[in-house]
Amino acid sequence: MGHQYEYPHISLLESMKPTKRVLLGKRLFWTEKKDGENVTIWMNHNDYAPTSEPFIQISSRHMVDASPEIKKKVMESEDYPKIVQLINDNPNYVCYVEECRKGRSVTGIETYDRNYLFLFDILDKSTNTFFNYTFVYQQAFHYGISVVALYAETRHRTVKDLLKFANHVYEHCNSVRLEGMVIKAYCDSEFGEHGLLMTKVKIDVPKPKKIKIVEGEPIYPACPDSEIMGAISKVEADHGITGDPSHDMPLIAEYVKQACKEHLYSSPIKKLFAYYEEYKDARLDK
Repeated sequence: MGHQYEYPHISLLESMKPTKRVLLGKRLFWTEKKDGENVTIWMNHNDYAPTSEPFIQISSRHMVDASPEIKKKVMESEDYPKIVQLINDNPNYVCYVEECRKGRSVTGIETYDRNYLFLFDILDKSTNTFFNYTFVYQQAFHYGISVVALYAETRHRTVKDLLKFANHVYEHCNSVRLEGMVIKAYCDSEFGEHGLLMTKVKIDVPKPKKIKIVEGEPIYPACPDSEIMGAISKVEADHGITGDPSHDMPLIAEYVKQACKEHLYSSPIKKLFAYYEEYKDARLDK
């Protein structure tokens, strides 16, 4: 189930459609990719609810009204009242944040000392376009909101040069234990949505190698643990994790299947139920 302000899908740089060449010549912002839940916070002017007064809406990836668990974590963060103030002062802002919970992150790559809401984009409802990173950073700075860090600004004339810098980013993210980076170009482009063209690089998504054999199908690498835990996290964001395997497991199986298809992975080595139990122990008991 989608909603009006659902954040656009971000494809991997390796598989970017229609081609990586759309990034050439543009001013690119390389921002840190935080390891949490994609959450939208905005002023609901009765778009979906029959009430006479506007109210602050917390939405998850595909749900207008996020699950109670996610809303609880969002509101527990010290960043939340600051974001609410920003939206109250600017009701046309739709704020996109990464909700990162205290402790070990979803994929185990990062560790956070508290519940964070990292602001990474703002949509202007009045123009239906995204503000650029500099503006987002300024808003975060003035309101004291956590914000994703900018690593670099680049411009590339060739795909080879772009990929060379991307390889440098992989090495940097590995060295500092960062999930990856999002690459953004704010422009009027036929390929961008709401004036935003973007892709991403992730350290836990290696470039898959097809092993061609004489007969049969290509062999793909097994789906890594981090990708499976990320898929379960998306199930929680979209549908909630109830603790009832008859409800949760079919959804998890479908989301893992989609991840394997997107990133060219084979089935996980362990049974999905083991990951399900591990996720519940690590995330839902906090």
